[in-house]
Amino acid sequence: MLTINHQSRLEKYKLPPKTFLSTMEIFRSVPDGALREIEQKMVEKKFKKHESIFLEGDPAESVWFIKEGHVKAVINSASGRCQTLCMVGPKSMFGACCCFGGGNYPCHTVAETDTTVVTFPMADFLNLMEKFSVISQAIVGQLSARLRQSKDMQTFDQETVEKRILHILINLTEQFGSTIPLTRREIAEMAGTTVESSIRTFSKLEDEGLVSGVRGKIILKNIQNLIDRMKEI
Repeated sequence: MLTINHQSRLEKYKLPPKTFLSTMEIFRSVPDGALREIEQKMVEKKFKKHESIFLEGDPAESVWFIKEGHVKAVINSASGRCQTLCMVGPKSMFGACCCFGGGNYPCHTVAETDTTVVTFPMADFLNLMEKFSVISQAIVGQLSARLRQSKDMQTFDQETVEKRILHILINLTEQFGSTIPLTRREIAEMAGTTVESSIRTFSKLEDEGLVSGVRGKIILKNIQNLIDRMKEI
């Protein structure tokens, strides 16, 4: 049995609990003390499934970090069609696209599942970017990746529905692995096609053993096979 003195020594050298931000890649190089100061300014919020988080055109007053759940970004085209731009999950950040001069959010974000997020004031985040260059670099990298995805979607815009859907599924594996937490309707929105066309395409892929579907999810059986299939089309 440990003596009181031994217990006191162990308590002295016990590591402090990890902060939420320390689990995120972009904050890995920020000292723990600074992270704790940042988290003191954060506000935790909970959203029910399908509840709006912020609307397109709302003032960009905060950046957002996901603790639990999934969030999707959508826009409405001039024709009134709703299009899903992207989906992000735990330990991801969103709303940061306004860090470089934007005064309003350019899209509408929705809780795809019951979701817990934390917000951080945009002004303080901009100061943080100036102090820690690694954060600025991460934001630039994130925005560059989103721009590449957008350009890729424009490139694939004239391709067949099947090829567009395969391209989207393969891109989503970077965020979610082989289990995509999206419905066929949401994939249709991202591919710019009808729900009926999406259902027909997924039925074909299921018959060929490439994917399977459960409620609210799409499971990719073999990602490399999907990549090979897309190259063949």
